[in-house]
Amino acid sequence: MANILEEKLREASCVGDLEAVETLLSQNVDVNSQNPVNGWTALHWACKRGNERIVNVLLRNGADKSLRNFNNETCTDICTYRNINELLGGRSTTPKIGDPAAYKFVPNYLRNAPLNAQVDVAPVKIKQSEFFGMQRTVLPTASNEELVLKVRIQGSPDPDFIEIEIPKWKLTYETLLKTCCEELYISEAQVERIRKLPDTRLRKDNDVRRLTDFQALEVVLRDVGTEKSTNCYQSISSCKNQTILY
Repeated sequence: MANILEEKLREASCVGDLEAVETLLSQNVDVNSQNPVNGWTALHWACKRGNERIVNVLLRNGADKSLRNFNNETCTDICTYRNINELLGGRSTTPKIGDPAAYKFVPNYLRNAPLNAQVDVAPVKIKQSEFFGMQRTVLPTASNEELVLKVRIQGSPDPDFIEIEIPKWKLTYETLLKTCCEELYISEAQVERIRKLPDTRLRKDNDVRRLTDFQALEVVLRDVGTEKSTNCYQSISSCKNQTILY
């Protein structure tokens, strides 16, 4: 699976999908991995295609600008963009080649560019034909692809937890907050904080990535001084005899 994700990183750097690049790097994909056919790294592709924001992200995550491809070229050798060469610490030079197609090897993501320049980095089964020179890799089963959490609202008349699922490749605080609100039928504006029971506040993405299956969480709502704010989530049984007026 590591080889597949490394190729996905090179693809995302090539087509300019910043979100996919950041997602893959958060999964500790080797930023300096080289294509086994032409030796290009993710940084080679980002420099060649002029994706400045991605160049910045790759460099911050340890990309080695001195690595050479199998044609003995560094990123500066193949880059024609002055702003990017300044990021690399050098001046623009005349590249040794013009277009990547000048190579005998042209990656599939250039032959068949992804729709809307977005790369699917979800852990789904990938056909072997999509990757040149790679062996078939068996990806994780469905049970390993999602994190299952238990969540409830603090102080709710219904003390029961509900279970929610979040894809492991998308474990961020924003995703957790959105999922909790959708499942509990509350708005994000109502949420003061999310707490990992018994007493740990979740604040950032890394906190969320450390959660384990069936971890119990509580959503703490803002105190706005109304009964509605503390009782917005109730069990169906407690409301079944009430009439709802619109």
